[in-house]
Amino acid sequence: MRLRGHHLFCTALFSGHGYSETFTEKMTHLTKQLRAGEKLTVIVGADEVCAACPNRTSEGGCALSSEDVEKRDRAALRVLRLAPAEELTWEEAKSRLSRLTEQEFQAVCGGCRWQEEGLCSLFLLRQAVSNEN
Repeated sequence: MRLRGHHLFCTALFSGHGYSETFTEKMTHLTKQLRAGEKLTVIVGADEVCAACPNRTSEGGCALSSEDVEKRDRAALRVLRLAPAEELTWEEAKSRLSRLTEQEFQAVCGGCRWQEEGLCSLFLLRQAVSNEN
């Protein structure tokens, strides 16, 4: 599975909410695949989550702000100490996510719609990755 950097955070925190019914169904399927052991490859650019997003433009960008998405991806790679094309398991991703500081978390997720709606926080992220064990 190919996931962009900040979608590691979104996938860990996914709780059944999404931009549309199709998007939510796709995220549910992807999270089940990861938890079942499918390896993931971290990429830069549109990924499997983006494929079902109603905000995806015909050019593959984000109608809400490609610049914002790319900034979050760069921050995610930096704080998780990952490189584009790096492969890891969901267990390895959870381990990296569990060690984040508040400042690192905010560098990726600060100001995000889902955080503003109360569906995303460092506390919830830590809870999500520890409850899967």
